Amino acid sequence: MIKPSMKSNPLKQTLLKGGQTLSAHLAIFAAAFITARCQVLSVYSPLGIALSAGVGSEYTFSAAAGALLGYLIPTGGQSNVRYMGAVALCALCSFFLRSLFKQGDRPLFAALCGGGSLFVVLTVLTIAGEATETIPIMVGECFLAAGGGYFFACFFQVLEKGGRFLTTHQIAAGAVSVTLLLTALMELTVYDLSPARIVAIIIVLYAARYGKEPIGAIAGIATGFAVFLHDPDLTAGAIGICLAGLVAGMFAPLGKFGVTIGFLIANGLVAIQNFHPTGYALLYETAIASVVFMVMPKRANQWFARLFAPAPQHSLVEGLRSGVVMRLSFASEAVQDVSQTVEAVAAKLKKLNAPTFERVFSQTEQAACRSCSMRIYCWESNRGETLSALLTATKALRQRGAVTTDDLPASFAGHCVDPEKVLDHLATQFADYLAKDAAQRRLEEIRLVIAQQFDGVSRMLGGLSEEFRNSHRYDYTVAEEIQNALFALSLHPLDISCMVDAYDRLTAEIRLEADGTSVNRTALLRMLKDKCGREFEVPTITDSGQSLLITLSEKAEFSVDFGLAQYNFNDNKLCGDACESFYDGRGRFAIIVSDGMGKGGRAAVDGAMASGLTARLLRAGFDPDSALKVVNSAMLYKSTDESLATLDVTLLDLFSGQAEFFKAGAPATILRKNGKAASVEGETLPAGILQEVCFDRTAVGLSSGDVIVMVSDGALCDGSDWLGVELEVWKQGSAAQLAEHLADYARRRCPDGKGDDITVAVAIIEKAL
Repeated sequence: MIKPSMKSNPLKQTLLKGGQTLSAHLAIFAAAFITARCQVLSVYSPLGIALSAGVGSEYTFSAAAGALLGYLIPTGGQSNVRYMGAVALCALCSFFLRSLFKQGDRPLFAALCGGGSLFVVLTVLTIAGEATETIPIMVGECFLAAGGGYFFACFFQVLEKGGRFLTTHQIAAGAVSVTLLLTALMELTVYDLSPARIVAIIIVLYAARYGKEPIGAIAGIATGFAVFLHDPDLTAGAIGICLAGLVAGMFAPLGKFGVTIGFLIANGLVAIQNFHPTGYALLYETAIASVVFMVMPKRANQWFARLFAPAPQHSLVEGLRSGVVMRLSFASEAVQDVSQTVEAVAAKLKKLNAPTFERVFSQTEQAACRSCSMRIYCWESNRGETLSALLTATKALRQRGAVTTDDLPASFAGHCVDPEKVLDHLATQFADYLAKDAAQRRLEEIRLVIAQQFDGVSRMLGGLSEEFRNSHRYDYTVAEEIQNALFALSLHPLDISCMVDAYDRLTAEIRLEADGTSVNRTALLRMLKDKCGREFEVPTITDSGQSLLITLSEKAEFSVDFGLAQYNFNDNKLCGDACESFYDGRGRFAIIVSDGMGKGGRAAVDGAMASGLTARLLRAGFDPDSALKVVNSAMLYKSTDESLATLDVTLLDLFSGQAEFFKAGAPATILRKNGKAASVEGETLPAGILQEVCFDRTAVGLSSGDVIVMVSDGALCDGSDWLGVELEVWKQGSAAQLAEHLADYARRRCPDGKGDDITVAVAIIEKAL
């Protein structure tokens, strides 16, 4: 609550606001006066009209008064009556039409108002016989007034909104507007050198440095056009500046030195090829501007970086997020529908095409007994006895793989005309049935895997959709503050994304150009804390070769001291256990332990594959259940041999302390919570055995000082009770020391002949510093 003595003085606020308004009116008045005095192409002065048309409705009469005063004084011995009349008409049109249509602050209206007013006045003067210019010249003046009004209107819109980061369109309008204002000052020279042109060239260099090729080209073209308008004899130099702005932008990754060299070379080559004696001054001005640009202080560099660096497309972020959520949800539903369709069609085809055991006997009848005289007696009168005899023969085929007449009942063998022929055809049909049945089973397994993969992909897409949906807000303020901090460190981001999730946790992703620039993590964190008022974890930096991705998340409540110890059975070179641990950059610490079947190289492949795939999928943002489906399918069909591995996953939320344990065939995890040991167990099967597999899931809230111990089967050869006792009596030491102690103790307790690879992973929850 604000105390009465600390309240602001209303009178003081009113006077302060009034002083700022007066200063703005005086600045507009002075700018209009200067532009009215400016002659373009050494003859004409339409810029005062353009400025009067382009200012906002609040400053219309201030601009008109300044322009009228400027036109009142003749320039170049010529009368400015036509310009004064156009300014007066423009002011009246702006005042009345803006009030009527409420369109006055739009750039198109400003262009029509400026160019139209001058056109009306010139038309009246032509009819009266007072005009001295040709029709093309008058049309050109009207276009200059209209174009100037348009760009001035765009520029003043940006100033009135107080925009700090500009779009390319706004930067273009600003560059043209500023250079048109500088054109009015190019008449002022010191030893034949124009300070206004020097300033304009410095602006081009900064635009190229921080805006790269597009902004550098825009600023170069605007400045070159202004130089041409002021003095047509400097056409070659103006063209050189236009080209140099683009070339300097291409050299922007090399820093200020590269920008300067690129600008000087491009400008110099054009100027030398088409040199004019008056161009010496422009060459000197270019050299002076380059030197000033190189020695400008850091604060000036930061200001120009904020001005010219492309802004993140904030206005599109929410729409893009909604679109991504919608498309991901739709894709998830579509993939799920494909999975269901595949299963439904397969079920129908199975009924039509699946081999049946009854078909073995019908085919045997057709092949062996079709022309037999006893067919009616055997297959119609005594069908039950015949089928019973063939079933007895089939049992022999299943057991021995062969059958003889001795396997047939005596009653059937006594009246059958050719029992050996019947048995031969029965063996052929039964072998065909077994082959088709095996193929059908294999196809069924493949179909289940495909359906499972579709289901896994559907779950992944659904999980991503849910994550985007929960990241419900884009923090524009923090995005700008981060950009300011990066500019202060001479880093120029290509993209910035600042997303706040449902728990008000901020995650920022920054993409930088991979130009060899090093990122000082400590300085970046200190700067972000000062500017954003938030504490961040040490950023993770990923180099893709073409760009750097910096991921920042808010500093969590807890941190993790992690330790790992492993012993290979009989000192083998390869360990069948595998362990992965990582911080995902979004406030979660993950530990994955996998135990491949058996020992040695084969087990090492299975364990490493299961843990590695799971880690990659979790890092990518997928949920553990979806990751398990993919890993299970990969384990099932990576080879023709049996392949399986346990999966033990722990996800710890470092903001809340909530730990989630996911187990697939894994042994118990031992916790020490508030000094007491407890176990977390699961009863599901490992990955790679069945098509359908799932995690046993348990959630436990932890706090500072609590300990998590994850182990492989080899550590529990002598049971797990001792592990809880050791954990409770452990008083001091790091996670690595505790892991080494437990692994060594497990190895010494293991009975002879029951050894296995031993893995112990320990995570000690600590209060974040």
